[in-house]
Parts: sequence; structure tokens; C-alpha cells
Amino acid sequence: MAGMQTTGETGGRARWIRRSIPAAIVAFVTLQIVPGVQAHTGTTHAGTPHWVLLVFVVVGLAAGGLSVRLLRADRARYYSLPVLVVGLVLVLFGSIGLVEIQVTPPTAPDWTGWFEVLNLLAGTGMVVGSLLLGIRYWPRRPRYTALGVLLAAWVVYPALLPAGGLTNPVGYLIAAAVPATIGYVLWTERRERVRLLLGRRWPRRVGGLALLAFAGFFAFSAGSLTLNPDLGVGMSGEGFVRLFRVGSPLVYWPALEFYVPAIPLAGYVSIGTVLLTLILGGLIALNAASITQQWQVTREVDSGGASVGAVVSSGATACCCCAPAMYGVVGAAFGTAASPVYWAFMDPTSPVGGLFFAGAVSMLLWSFLRSTDPVGETDDDASTGGGTCAAPTA
Repeated sequence: MAGMQTTGETGGRARWIRRSIPAAIVAFVTLQIVPGVQAHTGTTHAGTPHWVLLVFVVVGLAAGGLSVRLLRADRARYYSLPVLVVGLVLVLFGSIGLVEIQVTPPTAPDWTGWFEVLNLLAGTGMVVGSLLLGIRYWPRRPRYTALGVLLAAWVVYPALLPAGGLTNPVGYLIAAAVPATIGYVLWTERRERVRLLLGRRWPRRVGGLALLAFAGFFAFSAGSLTLNPDLGVGMSGEGFVRLFRVGSPLVYWPALEFYVPAIPLAGYVSIGTVLLTLILGGLIALNAASITQQWQVTREVDSGGASVGAVVSSGATACCCCAPAMYGVVGAAFGTAASPVYWAFMDPTSPVGGLFFAGAVSMLLWSFLRSTDPVGETDDDASTGGGTCAAPTA
């Protein structure tokens, strides 16, 4: 019976691959046709059609999905890692390319004046939701409610204070309190698990690679690194290193700006960008290490738990605080008509970037807590061992 089942599963996978090939061909042909229509709407820049880079992203994502299927197949399991690496390289190359050659909209539309009202409504809803869900599911775990309220404060802060609160001490307090609360949740509930992952060679390596990959993507997508510097903005063509201030996230942070004309490479490193990278990249690294450890122990990946949560939350993370990346992908498909997406992320009073950040933090933390606690008790049913996974809510 076992042999028959394995044969059936192998045949099913072969049929799935055969059916995927025509779909991929159709998608490629469609993308060949679409640029002729889009060329008049700003989807070609610097001699490179945006759809070409979008194909790299789509193929890379497809390779990632294929690697998961190969991981489940006994005979093809050893091919999953090379396929995953190729997919990751394609996604990074395509995404960074979309950011580097995009056309930035020149002016903000009039409807951005509604962002402050929407920001206040979003923040109020997050606070009320965090309080209600905390009282209902985790009355003895106020740290979840506290994290939800702090994430709401992160979202609504730029709209509450004059001039975006760029110099207000409250902004620095919020920026420090969010990672401190995340660390407190992990220390209180999963410190032994974190120690285990850090002590194992392969989970530690995979987590480190995930952190480095995210840091590179985040740096380019957030605009703190570029291979296409604008020499008309404070650059004479000669290399330099200098200190200045960056007003993101929330407040002004000291930063080190540099320009290397030989590459060419320009960018900056600030305390704020390092903070964001450590928050989001650290949570992604923990999820990647946890999945690696799970696979080493059981040789299986739970499709209903850690893997799905990590993939979904990583998708949200790729967009949060990264207006150029989001606009680059959408702009490749819709041309200059996608400029509202750019301003929805770029305007500091818009709730979109903050909501993506809050959602990414919540989902990544939830994914890690769930992957390390299959039972997932709430405070109400801790005695019975059932219920919803203990996870923070924003």
C-alpha cells in the first residue's frame, strides 16, 4: 500500500508539473504582448522594459513554490535547495531592478489630504481591536495588547503631531518600545526555543542567510541603497562620506551617507533603518530557522503552520515601508496609472506604510509563536489544551 501511495503521489506531482508548463508558456507570451500597449504609459525606462524584470520576480516566486513541492517528494528532495536559491536570486534581482529603473511621480494628488483622517481612524481601530481581543483571548497576557497599542501608535504618530513629529521625544520612545516589547514577548514565551535555534548549526545558518537577504532587499527597496544615483542632487561625481539626518522611521535619526562612483553605489546607513532591519529581518530569520529545525527533525514542513505563515508574512514584509518596491512592481503592470500606490506609501501621513509594518510584525511573530507551539493555547482554554494560537494582534 505504501508503495502504491508513493507512486500515486509521484504521478500526481508529474501531472502538476506538466500542467504548469503550458500555463507558464501562456503567461510568457501574454507578457510579450502586453508591453506594446504599456510602452506608452511609462513602463519602459533606461532602455529596459519593466515587464522583463517583473518576469524575473514571477519566475522566482514560482521556483520558490516548486522548491516546496520538491521538498515533499522523497526522490526530488535534494533538488529543493538549489531551486529555492535560484528563485531567491531571481526575485531579488527583479525586485531591485524594478526599484532602480522606475519613474517617480512628480507631484502628489489632491486626495492625499485625507491621509491624516484615515490615519487617525486606522490607529483608533487598532487600539480598540487590540484591547477587545486582548480581553477576550489573552486576559493574562497583557504584553499582546501592549504590542498592539504600540503598533497603533507607530501608525498614527505622524498624523497626530505638527510637522510629522520628526523631533518629538515621543517618537523615539515609540521606536524603542516596539522592539523592546517584541523582545519581551519572545523572552517570556520562547526563550528556550530561541536558544535552541541559535545553538543548532543549520537553523542558525539559514536564519543568518535569511536576515542578510532581507537586509539587502530592504536597503534597495527602501531607497537607502542605490546603483543608479542621481548626480544632480548634491553629488559632484566624486566619492564622499558625510554625516546627515534622515527623517524615517517616525523621527530624525543620525545617518552616514556615502557615494562610491567606481561601482557606482550610493546610499546611507542610519540608526532608524538598522532598527527596522533588525525588527523585520530578525523575525524573518527566526521563522526561517524554525522551519529548518522542523524539517531536520520531522523531514516535513507543516503546510498549515509555520511555512504558510512565514511565506504570507514575508510577502507583507516585502511591501512594508518600501514604497519604491511596491510601486515598481505595480508600475510594471499598470504604468504611470499606478502612481497613487507610490504616494500611498511615500506620504508620511498615510496609514498604508504603517499598517503594512504593523501587519508584518504581527504575522511574523504569530508565525513563530505558532510554529513553536502546535497546541497554541489561549488563556481561556489553557486547561484543556485547545483553542486559537497565542499570537499578538495589532
